[in-house]
Amino acid sequence: MKIKSYKKCKNNSYKITFQDNKEELVLYDEVILKYNLLLKKEISKKELESIQKENERFACFNKAIQYLTYKSRSKKEVEEYLKKQKYSMQDIEYTLRLLEEKKFINDDVYLQMFINDQIHLTYNGPQKITRKLMDLGFQAEKINEELSKVLKEVWLEKLEHIIKKKIKANKKDGVNKLKEKILYSCIKEGFRKEDILNILESIEMSTNTSALEKEAQKLYKKLALKYSGSTLTYQLKGKLFQKGFTAEEINRVVEDIKKAS
Repeated sequence: MKIKSYKKCKNNSYKITFQDNKEELVLYDEVILKYNLLLKKEISKKELESIQKENERFACFNKAIQYLTYKSRSKKEVEEYLKKQKYSMQDIEYTLRLLEEKKFINDDVYLQMFINDQIHLTYNGPQKITRKLMDLGFQAEKINEELSKVLKEVWLEKLEHIIKKKIKANKKDGVNKLKEKILYSCIKEGFRKEDILNILESIEMSTNTSALEKEAQKLYKKLALKYSGSTLTYQLKGKLFQKGFTAEEINRVVEDIKKAS
């Protein structure tokens, strides 16, 4: 097959046009150099097959490099990405070996960086971090080994900060309801139930008085359309209790409403 022309393209590649059938082939410059194609005027079909296989391998590697340009990735992430791009397992395995040799991927470093970022940049606790890392291809034993290097005080300080932030953001829930929400939320975020409860018990919490009064007034107006007397009082107290307010708080605000009515 006679080579008619070469044209430099983007992404370190050349477009080769063949004279006989005007077929075009885009090859990476690594392949061009390896097969000394810039000096050749003609190649055999057997050579072309080898060149195309080699080019596909370089295409796989370059696709991985592009994927790694934006952020660090685990080995499994890169592998799954290349599988979705429909590269052969032989080319993927070659690419992964080359990436490790050139230090483009390093799961040990990635693991340390990921845990550090999760601690300082997210609300995630150790259990959620573990789940995320297992999804990224890390073994539980390796994850636990790295997490064990983090002092317990670090987790507790982080958890306390999260809980206090949630308390401060509360605008409507009673203490009991708020505690229930915080407990559920922090368990979902990967913290231990025992640690959450201990911190909740250590923090003095009180209901937002204006929020309680506002909620009570709203419920009273709504319920008064259907009930009256003791039934109205019973229904109002029940609704407020469901929203997490304490019996003492409910009795006080209900008495204030009755006096004002």
